[in-house]
Amino acid sequence: MSFMPLFTIHGATNRERGLDYGRQCKELIHGVLDRYITFFNSGHAAVSWDSARTISQSFLPFIRAYSPELLEELEGMAEGAGVSFDDLLTLNSRSEAMTLIQRPAFDEEELDGCSSVAVLPDAMADQHTVLAQNWDTYTWQEYGTIILQVLKEDGADMMIVTEAGQLARYGLNQAGIALGVNSLHKTYNTKVFGVPSVFIRRKFLEQDRYVDAVNQIFGAESMLPMYYVAAYVGGDAMGFEKVEQGQMVLYPENGLIAHSNHLKHPKQGYQVDSLGGTLYRDRRILTHLLPKVGSITRQDIITAFQDHFGFPFCVCRHGDERKKELDRISTLGCIIMDATDKRIWVCKGTPCSGQFREYAWERPGKLAQWNGIVMW
Repeated sequence: MSFMPLFTIHGATNRERGLDYGRQCKELIHGVLDRYITFFNSGHAAVSWDSARTISQSFLPFIRAYSPELLEELEGMAEGAGVSFDDLLTLNSRSEAMTLIQRPAFDEEELDGCSSVAVLPDAMADQHTVLAQNWDTYTWQEYGTIILQVLKEDGADMMIVTEAGQLARYGLNQAGIALGVNSLHKTYNTKVFGVPSVFIRRKFLEQDRYVDAVNQIFGAESMLPMYYVAAYVGGDAMGFEKVEQGQMVLYPENGLIAHSNHLKHPKQGYQVDSLGGTLYRDRRILTHLLPKVGSITRQDIITAFQDHFGFPFCVCRHGDERKKELDRISTLGCIIMDATDKRIWVCKGTPCSGQFREYAWERPGKLAQWNGIVMW
């Protein structure tokens, strides 16, 4: 049984943390970049890696205005890993760069990816707040999946699930703030604008106040339509469908917010593309959990994320054998985050066959700094 490796990142500054990250993950970062360059240069992304590198440079003014310290961290990571800063910038803005390239019509395999649910205390048997996520993307990306524990002296330590070389994808911090993310319908842009989603995710997880974390989503213009879901130790969760026009907020119903990859807000529920399994994956999660509201357990949530309805385009995603190897999408991991107890469990690969491991804080004594939270 394999598990995502844990790397604990030290440093007094962002640059020092980047250096430590790059040094510890040097081999993995090189491997991740090699795989992305192969993917881009073999026509699967409809743009070469060099073109993506050029496009990514245009994000620098927006990132500097939003979070210059994260660019310092990338610079340190590049030095520590012995790779190009431009390559790491492209790795952290690759999805946005690809929206400038008009591609042929997508099929459901390319459009699908990721399912999540937030469960509030009144729905859980133990009255905890839980956020869970299946991470679905290209199967070949499993190589570089890691857990980063980022130690900070000026804030909460973080547990981040991501790819080696990226700043963040999903995670939980010691202040009891958790983040899940699902992509929404694809879009195409004629010019570069805004902040790549990876930087928004990381900035969110660095906050130790719920409102400050949420404001990172509202305060950043972004090219990609994206769904963010926030869960909080105080007993709340909210979902945010972020599109170019702004954010649409989803609130819990029956103590649950389930989401996949299509817009659900009643004010903007139209769909542009054929969306495949996303149209039922969120409902499949609710099918498992709604009958158990008030007594839901962590195992019930895991069972929901093992669901195979519509196989292989299911909550527990399995690569379609009809596709070329580089085009297959699978569940790379399942993440369960208990915001109340500030605990995180991660299964590498599909949750139907993998095993969950809890990742423990190196400095659990710091958790007490965020005790005494007013509950909902």
